[in-house]
Parts: sequence; structure tokens; C-alpha cells
Amino acid sequence: MAAVGPSESSPVARHGLLLTACCLAQFMVILDIAIVNVALPSIQASLGFSAPDLQWVVNAYTITFAGFLMLSGRAADLFGHRRTFVCGLLLFSLASLIGGTAASSQVLVGGRALQGLGGAIMAAASLTIITSSFAAGHERNRAIALWGAMNGAGGATGTLLGGIITQEFSWRWILLINLPIGIAVALIARVVVSDRRSPRAAGGFDLAGALSVTTGLLALVYGIVTAGSHGWGSLEALGPIALGVALLVAFVIVESRFAAAPLVPLSVFSNPLLRVSNIAVVLLSAALFPMWYFASLYLQEVLHMRPLDAGLAFLPMSLTIFACAMQAGRLVARFGAGRVLGCGLSLMAAGLALFARVSVGGDYVSDFMLPSLLVATGIGLSIVPSTIAATATAAPGEAGLASGLVNTSRQMGGALGLAVLASLAVLYTDHLTRVDYLAPILALNDGFHLAFLLGGGLAAVGAIVAFWFIPSTVRPAGGPQAARAADPTGPPAHPALKPLHGVNTGGRAPAGDPPAVHLLAMPERITVGRRQGAAVDAGEVQADAPATRREPRARGGVGRRPAPKPLARVVLSVADGHGWALAPGSMTVSTGASESGQTP
Repeated sequence: MAAVGPSESSPVARHGLLLTACCLAQFMVILDIAIVNVALPSIQASLGFSAPDLQWVVNAYTITFAGFLMLSGRAADLFGHRRTFVCGLLLFSLASLIGGTAASSQVLVGGRALQGLGGAIMAAASLTIITSSFAAGHERNRAIALWGAMNGAGGATGTLLGGIITQEFSWRWILLINLPIGIAVALIARVVVSDRRSPRAAGGFDLAGALSVTTGLLALVYGIVTAGSHGWGSLEALGPIALGVALLVAFVIVESRFAAAPLVPLSVFSNPLLRVSNIAVVLLSAALFPMWYFASLYLQEVLHMRPLDAGLAFLPMSLTIFACAMQAGRLVARFGAGRVLGCGLSLMAAGLALFARVSVGGDYVSDFMLPSLLVATGIGLSIVPSTIAATATAAPGEAGLASGLVNTSRQMGGALGLAVLASLAVLYTDHLTRVDYLAPILALNDGFHLAFLLGGGLAAVGAIVAFWFIPSTVRPAGGPQAARAADPTGPPAHPALKPLHGVNTGGRAPAGDPPAVHLLAMPERITVGRRQGAAVDAGEVQADAPATRREPRARGGVGRRPAPKPLARVVLSVADGHGWALAPGSMTVSTGASESGQTP
């Protein structure tokens, strides 16, 4: 019995660089959603955006990101992880250069759309790289938790960095700063990321599905935005809306009848919890995205704050979101996803209702900070349980699909919510100015009132959905143990596994090796999976038996029971061309002939 393959010189350093590259990529993706909000008034003044069209700076990014997110994950499996990831980074950097040097509003919107495509490729490929490069268990949980923490870090720092960069340099640098960072991460990824391909990736590339859903959503949002300036009954608005609906219907037909490997298999919606959870996510995002947009405009256009001051004004809110999100997993493990999500959305609704009372001569503390902290608490308590609920009952082979679907719902809900609320706010402001002869600043503030109030209504409907349709029994896989495993700073969710005595341990499996069996001693009872009898990770065998055998006492004997004998936990894996780093304490038993030609 021999170890399989030599260890690499510095696998820890290589994995550290790989994780750093993936986390930086995800940080950039989320940062560029949040960072533009504070810069919106400066962008509007510089490039001459109209009030209805200004939201395209945000929505051009989010729509293309949502439309191509799931296709990008499949592209990584088909064309290779490293190649796809590096292409996404370079595309994102090029798009940032185009947007940062834009001389017109049309060029900036085009650059932002291209940036959203690059961001979708980066986000999908980086998560795929992490899940395929780190061993299942605590090591992978820790890596995914750090990657996921970039969502909070990017959102929390985006508004502050946007204010600093816009005021001290120019709004253009909020985009141009991505260029050197993206190129540096691409160079690191070129060295440390393996160009794996999934053996299950064959079967098709659903480009028609991605194009139909993306162009349909773009046409729908364009029609809604146009309604803000031409009216909801105008042909300019109804034509694009009808086209968007037709393209979305075409997407459903493509997925159900023609796609060999559908982007979204419609059968997944037969799961009622997944269906209801995605509806709640859409409502959450439809209230959340417009809140950032209108709050930034209120601070700078009504309270006349400088960009830096506006960025600092969002800092307590961002820190509160991050702090609450860190505790949300434990709360879900104790109270269930439905209750925590319902409470979070209720707090959001209450905070947005208070935002609807902001005044022209308002005070930062009473008019902005107090409602914002209430909304921030609700956001922090909503994001985690909504994701848990949407993925809790997915079949073992559909976990990635469920995760991608909830992220797509989040972006699409935000894009549609921002388009509808911005359009209605512009129409109402224009009505107050032209018909009621209200002062422009008062009319603008009342338009913000309407948007905040409608956003609160969407959050309230989401809370009703969560309380009524998402059961409180939905909890993270593994309960409190799983919540602890997702904590990047916490202890492992299970005790360390030790190699069986007298057996050599191996490092990475070389290319071309046959399937292998890893045997590890279990010092105590271990449960892998959600519960006894539940499905476990692919490639793992659940071990839920006591770790020791009970030996019968000798007849008539009175002495101590014999020392327990360890049992082996069996983990099955298939070595690919690049090999997998085995966790400390593992060893490999080759199923084929050894190097000496003998079968072990």
C-alpha cells in the first residue's frame, strides 16, 4: 500500500493565492454594483443623463450580470476553469476602461453592460474554482465562507469608496481602478488556477436561453423606463414591454422544448419551497436596490451633501448589515428560515416607511440614520435565510442550480424594482412640477417619498410570503453544526480525522490515476450530511455509526472492557488530470496496480 503522488512544494501557499484571487474577483463584482450609487449625481452632471435614464448606470450592469450568470458557470465547466476565469477578469477590466473613459451616456451604459457580463463570468468561475480545488468538509466550507464574505465587504465598502474616489479624484476612477486590479488578479490566476473541465459538462451550451432571457429583461426594463418620460400608455413604452414579455415567453419555450442542456430546467420549479423562496428574493431585491439608489440621490440632491459625506453617511448602515448577516445563520438554525426572513423583511418595510417621511430640510440623524439602521438590520437578517430557504430542499444534483437561480432572482428583482420605482417617481415628480406648480426641490423630495413607500410595500408583501409560505422548520443542513461550519473563524464542524495506524499517507494524485479510496480513522461519532439518512455531498459516504465496535465481555470476567478498535471512514474520489490536495490525516489506497506492478 503506497502513497499516491508526491506532494507539491508549497500547496498551502498555492491555495492561499488561489483563494485570494477568487475573493478579490468576487469583491470587485459586488463593489461595482454598490460603488456607482454615490457617484450618480456626478455622472448625471458630467454626461447629461436625464432623470429616467440615470438608472441605466445601475441596471445595465445588473441585467447582463443576471442573464449570463448561470450560463457562465456552464462555460467554466465546458471551456476550463482557468481560461474562463481569466477571460472574465480581462473582459471586466476592458469594460471598466471603456466606461471610465466614456464621453457620452450611451458609451457608459454599454461599458456597464459589458462589465456585467464580465462580472457574471468572474462570479460563476470563481465559485466553481473554489469548490473544485478545496477538499470537501471544513476546508471547503471555510473557503466558501470567505468568498461569500466578499459580498458583505464589497457592499459595505462600495458606498464609502465611491464617495472618496468621486470627490477626491473623479467619478471615472470608480471604474478605472478596476483595470490594474483585474490584470493583476488575472496574472495570479494564470499561475495558480488549474484549467479543469467537468466530465459532466458535455451535452450543450444554452446560449439561446441566456440571450432570450437577457434581451427580454433589457427590453422590459427599457419599456418601463421609457414610461417614466412618455407615459405608461405611450407606444414608446408599450412596444418594448410587449417585446420583453414575448422574449421571456420564448425563453420558457426554449428551456422546456429545445435546449439540450437547459440553463434553467423548468422541472426545478416543481419544488414549492424553492419557488416561494425565489419569489421572496425577488420582492426583497425589488425593495433593496431602489433604496440605495434613492437614498444616495436624497443625500446629495436634497440635503446637498458632498460625495464623501454621502459615502460616510452610509457607513453605519453598511456595518450594521455586515454584523447582522454574520449572526443570521445562527438565528436560522434556532428559529427557522421563514421566521427570520419574515422578521427581516418586516424591519425593512418599517424602515422604508420611515424613509418616506424625509423632508427637504431634514436632519441626518433623525431623517436618515435611524431609518437606515432599521432597514440595514432587516437586510442583514434577510439575505442569509432567503438563500438557505431557496437551497434547503434542492436535490443533491441541483444544489448548484438552486444557488445560481437565487442569485439570478436577486439581480433580476433588483433591476425590475429599480426600473418600476424610478419610472413612477419621475412621473410623480413631473406631475407635481407641471400641474401642481410645486417647487422642483419639493417635487423631487415627494417623488422620493413615493419610491420609498412603494419599496416598503414590496418588503411587506415579501414578509407575508415568508411568514405564511416558508416553514419555520427550514434550517441549514446540519443545524447549528452547519452554521458553525460556515463561520470562517470558527472551529471545524467535526473532529480531526486521523490515518489508520501503519498506513502511508499521500499527497496529490497524479494525472491518469484510477479512482481512489481514502480511509480515515474516526475518533468519535461523526455525522456527515443533514441528518441520519439524508443525502450527503457527492463522492462521500455517510458515516453515522459509533466509532468503536462493542466487544463482548469474556464469560465470567470482571475486568475492564477491551480497548475499542477504530473503524475506517471511507471517502470515494476520482483523481483528475491535476489531482486533488488530500486533507491532513488522509491516505489513499489505489484500486489499480501499484508502481511495482502488484495489486495492493
